[in-house]
Amino acid sequence: MTNQTNTTPETAIIYATLDQLYLHDLNPRQDVTEEEITILAESIKVCGLMQNLGGLQDETGKIGIVAGGRRLRALTHLAGSDGDHVALNAIPVRLAKDETQAEMWANAENTARADLDPADEIRAYGRMAERDASAETIASAFGVTVPHVKGRLKLAGLPEAALDALKARQINLTTAQKMTTVNDEKLIFEAIRLIEDGQIDTTRQLDQFLHPKAVTDTDRRAVFVGVEAYEAAGGKITRDLFSEDVFFEDSEILAEAFAAKLDALAKTIQGDQGWAWVETHSESYLGWHFMEERKVARVYPVDGVLSEEQAARYDELAELAEGDVLDAAGEADLEALQIALDGEYTPEQKALAGCVVYVSNGGDVQTCAGLIRPEDKKAAMEAGVLAKSNHGSAAPKNPYSQKLRDDLDAIKLAALQNAMLDQPDLLLDLLGFQLCGMTGYEKVFDVSLGGPTNTPSTGTGFAVDKRLSKPGSAPQDAWNVDLTKAFAGFKKKGKKFRDAEITRQLAILLTGGDEDFAKGLVGKSGAEIRKVWTPTAENFFKRISGPMLEDIYNSLLEIAPAEDRAKSFAKLKKGEKAEALENLISDPMRQKVLGVTDAQKSRIETWVPDYYV
Repeated sequence: MTNQTNTTPETAIIYATLDQLYLHDLNPRQDVTEEEITILAESIKVCGLMQNLGGLQDETGKIGIVAGGRRLRALTHLAGSDGDHVALNAIPVRLAKDETQAEMWANAENTARADLDPADEIRAYGRMAERDASAETIASAFGVTVPHVKGRLKLAGLPEAALDALKARQINLTTAQKMTTVNDEKLIFEAIRLIEDGQIDTTRQLDQFLHPKAVTDTDRRAVFVGVEAYEAAGGKITRDLFSEDVFFEDSEILAEAFAAKLDALAKTIQGDQGWAWVETHSESYLGWHFMEERKVARVYPVDGVLSEEQAARYDELAELAEGDVLDAAGEADLEALQIALDGEYTPEQKALAGCVVYVSNGGDVQTCAGLIRPEDKKAAMEAGVLAKSNHGSAAPKNPYSQKLRDDLDAIKLAALQNAMLDQPDLLLDLLGFQLCGMTGYEKVFDVSLGGPTNTPSTGTGFAVDKRLSKPGSAPQDAWNVDLTKAFAGFKKKGKKFRDAEITRQLAILLTGGDEDFAKGLVGKSGAEIRKVWTPTAENFFKRISGPMLEDIYNSLLEIAPAEDRAKSFAKLKKGEKAEALENLISDPMRQKVLGVTDAQKSRIETWVPDYYV
């Protein structure tokens, strides 16, 4: 007979024997695989029947199972194999009061099944593991994946307080996972209290609370030192079982290991590269304050010179790189050419200069080289390594290639000639001055009519008054000119034409004399470089070194090297830096995005290379 307990009008739980039960036609799961039944049977064998069946009792007293058909078949499977481990004579079954309710149960069982609570799941897996059940066995028993089981088992060692908090939804699964990184029950209990009080509400805050003296392996010092060297120095490592986070628990030991490795690296650099001195810097950047406080000057590598063939190859590779179609071999070639183009420091520079070595936020070694201490400046000037600028500060020696210097000189002359087009009387004065012989061997004009070079090798960003480039009025047959007729024609054009042509031709022939005299002419004529030339990536920025590009960018925007914008710019490739500076100079929209002020815009519009200073 059927034993009934807990019977109410709405529900009745009875404990039946297996032979009293059968699969009702209302059960939606009529067809299941043998593998499913075997896995579920193993779960019931290990953990017991954790959920009652639902059924409808017929006139004969037997019970048709409408909810739990898979469990019924698993129990039958166990009865035919090893039923001793399961109570098959007291199977809990909830009885429906009628067929309508039974049908509702059958449908609900199939559509609204809930997963096991994570805390209960962790405890259940933990108990099975304590009985030496493997992850594979547990996975089969519960019908889940092996990785899922292993993840839950990592949490099984948590204190009961943590699992209770997880069950009560006081903490979430991610928080519970973070708590596995410590083996201190009191600390975990305190963390739960602080989470409940709202004093800890992010995983970062939780990490800081659980590991108050630790840094993660993403810390620049940890990246630079490495796990092996840190542990060799006596440091303790904790690994997060659920992420790739590694905690360096002893920050003092890490700091000592960091300083020792940085000092050793500085000695190696000094020995290998031959600098007069090498210092270490503990911070992640070397800001302009460092330069100001130390009052150091800076020299740059002497630019290399590419052959015509190398220069053509460089341009070809650079174009491919900008189009993201450069292969590995091409990248290697471009890098080698770039190194050659960037040049290197000379032994004379290294004998009087040094460098500072530091570690960036990413853990990469950085050096700031070519620094000359105040006490070495005089010797550097005497050695020709350092030249004094008009502003009294040290300027780099030859940071520009010869070809670029030639272009800059041509642009400077063009600016002067351009201004002199509006100074006809001054030009006539200068012509008389030279023709009378008072200039000695110096020339104010190139009277050979060939004209000095006033056009750079690249026309990008360069534009002068059309009168400087307008062709002359030479006859078609220059070898057979009737001078009388030609002069008569010239006079017919009038005095205005004559004066304009004299002015134009004198301006074209102007060389400016020596440096000091040319400076005076610039002042008298109001010549300005930026009236005839706008710096671009092609005509200037790609032709100077990366550090110089960074200095220009920071100066124009009035930002320190330590600021995020400066650091982001420094990480760009040289070509990208050049393009960015061109946009800053010429693109109003880019200036707006960067928040350029009116004062900065004015400085940008008048900026010229320090070559002209």
